[in-house]
Amino acid sequence: MFMKKSFLFYALLLALGISSCNGQEQQTQQSENDTINMNKDFLTLAAERYSVRHFSSTPVEQEKIDKILEAGKLAPTAVNSQPQMVFVLKSDSAVAKANKISPCIYGAPHAFLICYDDKRACQRGEQGNWGDVDCTIVLTHMMLEAWNLGVGTCMVGMFKPEDAVREFNLPSNLHPLLLMPFGYPAEDAAPSPRHSEYRPMEEMVKEL
Repeated sequence: MFMKKSFLFYALLLALGISSCNGQEQQTQQSENDTINMNKDFLTLAAERYSVRHFSSTPVEQEKIDKILEAGKLAPTAVNSQPQMVFVLKSDSAVAKANKISPCIYGAPHAFLICYDDKRACQRGEQGNWGDVDCTIVLTHMMLEAWNLGVGTCMVGMFKPEDAVREFNLPSNLHPLLLMPFGYPAEDAAPSPRHSEYRPMEEMVKEL
């Protein structure tokens, strides 16, 4: 009787072990599938996003603006210095100032003005600091999250920093780097004809 009970006990443990292993294998496979799907989704997002140059006048909901800003907050920066300062240009007067300093707002109802703070930016010796690189990464995160939410953007560098300093009364430690008008694309908005023109991968990548 004892041997029979022992046999049944070990058989039960073996069955549980097999079940547990199968469950772990299924979870691992599901995790791998989720990762593959996530990668495909990101590449689709990156391929479909384009620089919008004709916007609807419809305002973007604050909830979406908050998510776009959160994506910028999560962006990596040199030694996590987070030197970015993002101004959300929403009021009529602020958007008018953006249109005054740049011809590339394209009728957007809002815009972001991104600056970097000299006092926070990680230094890189004689080359200055990493503020410009950090802010470009931040804005790229924001751009992609915006598109994910159905909001169009266009990264704009066509303005004089001193004009932004004057119009927005910026302190000396803040350096205006980029504008990014944002809003819902107009019905006739379309990618530039050059949007899908890519150099061959072998021209851009070398394995060493």
